[in-house]
Amino acid sequence: MSISLAEASKLSTDILLKGIIETIVKGSPILQELPFIQIVGNSLKYNREKTLPTVAWYSPVTDTWTTSEPAFEQCSASLCVLGGDADVDNFLKATRSNIQDLEAAVIEQKAKALRNEFENTFLNGDSSVDANQPDGLYKTMKGTAWEATTAYSLGDIVVPTAGKENGFRYECTTAGTSGSTEPTWKTTEGETNSDGTVVWTCRLGNHLGMAANGATLALGKIDQLIDLVRGGKPDLLLMSRRSRRKIAALARAAGSNLQVGQGKLGEFVELYNGIPVAISDWVKDNYTVGTSSDCSAMFAFQMGEGAVCGLTSPEVIQVERLGSLETKDASRTRVKWYVSLANFSIVKAAMLTGVRD
Repeated sequence: MSISLAEASKLSTDILLKGIIETIVKGSPILQELPFIQIVGNSLKYNREKTLPTVAWYSPVTDTWTTSEPAFEQCSASLCVLGGDADVDNFLKATRSNIQDLEAAVIEQKAKALRNEFENTFLNGDSSVDANQPDGLYKTMKGTAWEATTAYSLGDIVVPTAGKENGFRYECTTAGTSGSTEPTWKTTEGETNSDGTVVWTCRLGNHLGMAANGATLALGKIDQLIDLVRGGKPDLLLMSRRSRRKIAALARAAGSNLQVGQGKLGEFVELYNGIPVAISDWVKDNYTVGTSSDCSAMFAFQMGEGAVCGLTSPEVIQVERLGSLETKDASRTRVKWYVSLANFSIVKAAMLTGVRD
């Protein structure tokens, strides 16, 4: 059973905690929508859809039916600890007329920092850089690029080299050593590429590149990104401010404007093809693709238990009043969150990289 932070806020009887959650949700288009699965324990193992089973037409009398099983890849996500301490100086508490306002202001800043760090990690988290954080969307969807004259084993998955990503992944179905030049990748699911002594089979993927060194955004590329998300439209298009300005300019040049709708909190939101356009300051405009270091990324994804979802402990966000400190004249409140991320399906989220202004 999943729960959103907004729903968790309504269920809380702690006024301070309600205020923290409301502060976190208010400033983040991601956390306004993202559902969280509450898990008992410190990790979750789950099966991510890899390939669908096959079906065929059969004679009603004479044919022998053959079995075909879906393929999954087993994934695991461990809860990580995100939090910080908010200290309120006792002298200020004693000399200020409204102690509650002072404490609220200090804790509100900590809540905003918690929101910003979660959103940054949601997009750019890399456990190989910081083992205490989960991997974010950029890393999990980027994939492993093909390499020349490299030994590959059965089941290895690659994507085309940087900037050439085409929305498909390629599974090694005959082990061997790749050739000296990158193959011309097939783009029909199930087709095969011969590459040195390796045979690659085309599978549905979720990473689309603009060009080898990035390229200026075009509306057609956004449409391709949306089409990579299967089983319905994305719930969100997430991008940088620069990319949002570019989309608006492209729409005006085409003789229209972005649609306007209403968000979860009653605010006005822009829509592209009926999909909310969300801005995050943590979508970088300085990713490197080929020789270009001024590239941005764009994300399209569905949210829910079968798609992109958050993981949290049953308590969701916790507030601990630790009281007076020994080393300084202050009292401390700790805000902490046992949280992680999961992507349950390859085809429910997609990423466009190499977006230049």
